Amino acid sequence: MSALADTEARIASIGKLKAVIGAMRGIAATHSQQARDSLAGYRAYAEVIAGGLGEALALLDPEARADETGTDGPLAVVVYGAEHGFAGAFSERLLDQVPKTATAIYLLGSRATALAERRGLPVAWTSEMASQASGVGEVARRVADALYAGFTRGDFRRADVLFARPSGATQVEACRRTVLPIDLARFSSRRAGPPPVTNLPPARLVERLIGEHVFAELALGALESFASENAARLATMESARLNIEQKLDELSGQERLLRQEQITAEVQDVVSGALAAEAAWARRGPAP
Repeated sequence: MSALADTEARIASIGKLKAVIGAMRGIAATHSQQARDSLAGYRAYAEVIAGGLGEALALLDPEARADETGTDGPLAVVVYGAEHGFAGAFSERLLDQVPKTATAIYLLGSRATALAERRGLPVAWTSEMASQASGVGEVARRVADALYAGFTRGDFRRADVLFARPSGATQVEACRRTVLPIDLARFSSRRAGPPPVTNLPPARLVERLIGEHVFAELALGALESFASENAARLATMESARLNIEQKLDELSGQERLLRQEQITAEVQDVVSGALAAEAAWARRGPAP
């Protein structure tokens, strides 16, 4: 294969890669925007649950409101990592934030799981991360069930959730907050009127609202991490697109030079042939 043909083949191949990168970039942008659009609803939901918990706690006797919020003992960390690749160092940065005191890691995301295994981290439970914003609720329920089971068995005394939060168009930051046990002192009733009418005993109502609050915190963390993962993927795809365009420009310039060289060589061949024919006729002399 000539140098020109080889360059043309490389341009065609990189052009196809550019189309794939463009499609992945569009998907990442769509997923990130969908997640960002859903954040307001999830935050409002978490605020409603927190307000309801404060109202329900006001119905309990002061002695019944005493809760054990000790944090000494084994620590579990829920990490919302990346499910798919091409997200840069997204999972690495999250795993770097896992405290060394963690005795059990509840890890979401296939890519993050493979990385954690290579690092030898104490992974106690794994599951797939959401691939769509609509799948965040199911992910949060799986995590909640696993956490409650571990907490009930006494595997840990405190559980933190570690997730990424969007901090710009394509920037993310790692965040960590405690989800178990719940510090009930954080919730204060803002009730100014009569107590709410309930159909459940106050203690049972508080128990259910605590479970709903934990779910809301886990779902919100999952959604923010999903948005951040796709923002990181969008940044990676944008960088890849720029590199591809630069490479295409270089190859296009090289193609033009090779094509010019080929044309020049062909012209030289034609001229040389014409001169040789003219010289041959001159040597034969005039016809008798």
